[in-house]
Amino acid sequence: MSHTRLDVRRPLARALFGALAASVALGTAFPAFGSSHREAPSITRMPAVDGTDFYMFRSYEAGRDGFVTFVANYNPLQDPYGGPNYFQLDPNAIYMIHINNDGSGNPNLSFRFGFQNTNLDTKLTVGGKAVSIPLVINGGPINGRFPAGINVRETYNISVMRPGQPEAAVTKGATGEAFFDKPIDNIGNKSIPNYPAYAAQHVYDITVPGCTGTGR
Repeated sequence: MSHTRLDVRRPLARALFGALAASVALGTAFPAFGSSHREAPSITRMPAVDGTDFYMFRSYEAGRDGFVTFVANYNPLQDPYGGPNYFQLDPNAIYMIHINNDGSGNPNLSFRFGFQNTNLDTKLTVGGKAVSIPLVINGGPINGRFPAGINVRETYNISVMRPGQPEAAVTKGATGEAFFDKPIDNIGNKSIPNYPAYAAQHVYDITVPGCTGTGR
């Protein structure tokens, strides 16, 4: 299962007491209705946009009790036998978290996630011919944000939207870059011996326009 996670400072996102929803739109035309672990009929043909779970809680990390954490899960049922080519998030979809903090039922704050998947097209010589491998990994080490061992690079960008204001990019706090590398799924210890250490490198300090402090 893939997920998106945000930590934002509480005075700006007082969603702890508001109505909150995670949604997906395909292209720009219509929302993808139906969810919850694929038993809803209208989502069975679009598993990559199946929003299965949503969590919201005050951060329990040391020094971050003034932040609210949002976790949205998508694309369920990635069983071990499905690896290493687990399902990727859909580059043709828009994943969003909407926050309402005044009881109106309309979003006062929205976070938009867009994903990009780049096939690096690793080739092996088979029978004297260069043959593209149909895998997300290529046998090299997987130990960093853009390691040599991946064959499909997944990146994403985040933006924040407020009523009556232009959409603004969320950026890396250290560099101001607007694109982030997503870790590939935990496809097994032989491919990724230390997955927690690998995944931890994909936790970014972020700057959210209109927010004080540093999010993640």
